[in-house]
Amino acid sequence: MTAGIAAITVDGSADELQHLASWLGAEDELAGRVRLAGPESGVVVMVSSRSAGTFCRSLFGWLRRRYDGPPVSLTVKRSGAVEELDVDCGRGSDVDQVLASVRGFLDQD
Repeated sequence: MTAGIAAITVDGSADELQHLASWLGAEDELAGRVRLAGPESGVVVMVSSRSAGTFCRSLFGWLRRRYDGPPVSLTVKRSGAVEELDVDCGRGSDVDQVLASVRGFLDQD
């Protein structure tokens, strides 16, 4: 199981980022792994291939509850690796597709 860092950026207010950080941090599996990095850096979450399902489903649950908010971008970086995975989550694109991409990326050697 490989760990990584997921950075979520939202073109919007600091209030939206704070709400997202609180939303994700309320998940038992993500508790203590979420921090607000600031308006420029967004929300940062420590994830693994095991917690990726909870992370993606919670992120998309938050997206579905937002009405016409700005697009959301997700960047995942594996621990100790140079490569990054960039995903545009739009306003609620397919959670299963994003989850498969994140898990596949984290599980690469």
